[in-house]
Amino acid sequence: MEGYDAADGPTARGALARANLVAALRECCDLADGVESLDGPELLEILIYLDSLRFVMAESGQLLQGVVRGLEDTR
Repeated sequence: MEGYDAADGPTARGALARANLVAALRECCDLADGVESLDGPELLEILIYLDSLRFVMAESGQLLQGVVRGLEDTR
């Protein structure tokens, strides 16, 4: 993940994953109008971009789950 240094530990990794997930979710909301109203090449461009956001959300969500589970295990 961009901006992550392994020396920062799980807390920093979790914070970065959360920030990436929040940003991707916000972008999805912003793209809803385009999906609703556009056609042709413009719609295809948004759909391809949404697919890349889906990857970011999946990766960040899984990483954040691992961090949260790890923090719960230390309590």
